[in-house]
Amino acid sequence: MKIVTIFDDRLYAIQYQDEFDNEFDRLLELWSDVTFLFAFAKNHHLKNIPVFVNKILLDVEQVQDFLERLEQNHHPFRFYFEPLQNSEQKKVLAFHKGKIKQNQLRFYAIKIDENCFLITGGAIKMSQKMMDHPDTAIELVKLKKVKEYLIQNGVFDDASFFELIIE
Repeated sequence: MKIVTIFDDRLYAIQYQDEFDNEFDRLLELWSDVTFLFAFAKNHHLKNIPVFVNKILLDVEQVQDFLERLEQNHHPFRFYFEPLQNSEQKKVLAFHKGKIKQNQLRFYAIKIDENCFLITGGAIKMSQKMMDHPDTAIELVKLKKVKEYLIQNGVFDDASFFELIIE
């Protein structure tokens, strides 16, 4: 696993060992791939495939624009990421989801501190609960795997996180 900077000192993404890109770039590219989106819609037996594809393409633009505005205006990324469970609001290395109202795309991340997040993956949201859909269930496993990796490498706060990525 490799940790890649997306927005300096505030947003990072995991690059898994056998992947060419980090999860942020990989997912934006995947979600912008019309061929992938048509196949995804067919596999999920969606009725109006062209409407779904166009909606996801707009969702990708919305997420990119939103994150870039946060970065440019130096607003906290907590305006985008929220805890998967409210009980994890204050916990170190808590699981979060990136969410914009009326948008089906989700980035999943681990909160390093109040304004620093590590993206572990993402999915097109197709169900209410993560465990209710195979794609989001896989993302939950990835969150747990990356959290374990961080713990094994001595990460327990932002300072130890930055020590790890400098090594």
